[in-house]
Amino acid sequence: MGLLLHDETPTPKSPKPTVAALRADRPLDFGLAVAGLILAVLILFDLGGPVLAPVTLLGCLVLPGWVLVRRLPDADPVARVVWTVVMSAAVYTLLAVLMAWAHFWHPRPVTAAILIAASALIAVFPPGTGTGRHAIYGHPVSRRALDWRSLRSLAAFRGHSLSTYVPWAILGLAMVVWGVALAMTGEELVGNRGLLTTFPLIWYFAVAAVVALCIWAVAARKMASNGFLAASTTGLVAMLYASAPMVVSVPRLPWSYKHIAVTNYIGATGQVDPSIDIYNRWPGFFSVSAFMGEVVGYRNAVDYAALAEIGFALLDVVIILAIARTLTSNPRIYWTATLVFALTNWVNQNYYSPQAFSYTLYLTMCLIALTFLRSTPVKIATAVEARLKRLQGRFNRGLPAATKTEEVRPSPAMVMPAAAAILLLQTATVASHQLTPYMAILALFPLFVFGYFKPKWLGPALAVMAIAYLLPNLDYVDNKYGLFSGFDIFKNASYTLPEVSNIDDASSWMARTPDALSLFVGLLGLAGFIRNLLRGSVRQTLIVGWLAVAPMFWLLAQSYGGEAKFRVFLFALPWLAVGTAWLFWSGPIRTRKAVMGAVASMTIMAVLFTIVYFQAEAKFRVPKADVVAAQWLDARVGPRDVIFETNAFFPLLIGPNYPSYLEWGRVTSLTKFLQGSSRSLTPEGVERYANNNWKPERIFVVFSDSQLAQAIKDKLFDANMLPALEREIAVGDKSDHVYDNGAVRIYQIKKTG
Repeated sequence: MGLLLHDETPTPKSPKPTVAALRADRPLDFGLAVAGLILAVLILFDLGGPVLAPVTLLGCLVLPGWVLVRRLPDADPVARVVWTVVMSAAVYTLLAVLMAWAHFWHPRPVTAAILIAASALIAVFPPGTGTGRHAIYGHPVSRRALDWRSLRSLAAFRGHSLSTYVPWAILGLAMVVWGVALAMTGEELVGNRGLLTTFPLIWYFAVAAVVALCIWAVAARKMASNGFLAASTTGLVAMLYASAPMVVSVPRLPWSYKHIAVTNYIGATGQVDPSIDIYNRWPGFFSVSAFMGEVVGYRNAVDYAALAEIGFALLDVVIILAIARTLTSNPRIYWTATLVFALTNWVNQNYYSPQAFSYTLYLTMCLIALTFLRSTPVKIATAVEARLKRLQGRFNRGLPAATKTEEVRPSPAMVMPAAAAILLLQTATVASHQLTPYMAILALFPLFVFGYFKPKWLGPALAVMAIAYLLPNLDYVDNKYGLFSGFDIFKNASYTLPEVSNIDDASSWMARTPDALSLFVGLLGLAGFIRNLLRGSVRQTLIVGWLAVAPMFWLLAQSYGGEAKFRVFLFALPWLAVGTAWLFWSGPIRTRKAVMGAVASMTIMAVLFTIVYFQAEAKFRVPKADVVAAQWLDARVGPRDVIFETNAFFPLLIGPNYPSYLEWGRVTSLTKFLQGSSRSLTPEGVERYANNNWKPERIFVVFSDSQLAQAIKDKLFDANMLPALEREIAVGDKSDHVYDNGAVRIYQIKKTG
């Protein structure tokens, strides 16, 4: 299990490079250095704009991280891709937060300076030298066998039979059919089961074909190439996580819009204000989003927020692949773990949010620790391992044991850089999200303290950072939300969000699919842990098993607003996916039973995931007409105005002006107003209710067709009540009809005194 990073033979010092030498000997570095300088000029003078936004974003996320990662030539190629992107994002996050706190908001000059500095460092300092090998769970593996440069060669197909091309042809055809299916879908939902009844039949054929290709690729007697597995897995992730956002023209989930509003506020004002809300107290994600939006030319988060779903999904899948590759050299295991994660991540936390961003940072912390910081644990831990080894020998039943556990010592040269990287990521996480830093502490603190990772002080350091950030905000959090929701694990795990409690008329079996999918992958993961343990991989199983179990301890004290059980599953899922892969492929040979189990299990996962992920679309999607109306209102509302919206999911909080009407109660739902039987359903009644509660300067009433339909479907009030109120407001002289886009009408009530 040792990490082989460098040969003992000393490497001669590299001479200072000339431009010609750099161009000839290090073409990648030369190209990146030149690209960085050009990109810095474009950003500094605000050239290119949205047209070059993808190129600008890619360059910004590659260059700073590459300065560090290029010094790790023996690291896994997949891990290097992850570190390059995530470390760059963490650097920008800290800079953006500091700028927002200091009210010094100059994203473009700062980014240009970073790119120039990164280009200079890439040009001046040569990359690290190594053995040409990297370690996968203690086994030095030839980089040639795993290098992603093998994807480059079309020549690899030469001399192969026609059957070599068939999987690629099916994959390409399935992706084309998928694109046609999305074009046929449109924005209108059909029926009460969301996209399940809206997608055309060919969408299901396309997804089924790619699922089948992925399963075949890992379960076949001769596995498919890394190139095909990478392409088919990417296609599958796109189909599962991009289908919903691609059929609409605005971010689809209602809770995205508050995050968009905070981002737009920071981008417009160049600062954060802790008195506004909790998001301004944890501004990391919002600050870096506003920062990068300014840099790439998209200054309104509505324009790019929908891309977060597929972006985070793809990045997290790559991180899981890299994590699994640190644990095993068996490609069936690490590709199966990746597919299981993609097919079971139903919690839908990839949307534009601090939790999606922080989750990616957490996974990267785990990847760095597993790659560079594994060590031999303390005596009490090794004693427990020895006892488990004896237990394993008793129940082994003749299974060949795994390779004997070796004494592991992290490379001294890599300990401090890896520890510094984890501290950097934890800093960005602490400033971005209230929950994730503590999930990281639950998972990593014991592993550092018991010596499974070194240095031991890093675990307590992660805890100190999170607590130190919480202390200045402690009173605010305690008064607004409460630190603890009760020390009852069963109550915290069973609490149901109000929005989910009256979910529409889906049949009972469909309503239970999230629990079924979670339980299914949990049982498979547990069985995989047991099998891997019985094969003698005690230390490996203990580490992964603890990472899967640790999130459950959050339920001891917090329901997290009813979301704790979902977050527990989300943080346990990567490790349950690894356990599931162990269940099928940890044996010395590929067996028919393992193949049948893997095929059946992943097929079931795909079916359940599709039901869970796309059925809720009918309840939660926000239509474009509502978004446009909300933007119009945000541009005009004042701090003393009151807005009556149709239902809770109308995206009023959307723009930089959102603090003007965020004061508690100044945005209220017409649903709540109508549910009060003593209130008069007239314009005078609306005005009287507003004056009694807030004494507003202006009163706006919003009527949205889509929100009305959802409220009626949820049986929140009689179907005729809201239309009757709108008729009263529209025909009388007590109001002005100030906005109408066909699907949303906004009226301003005239005050009588």
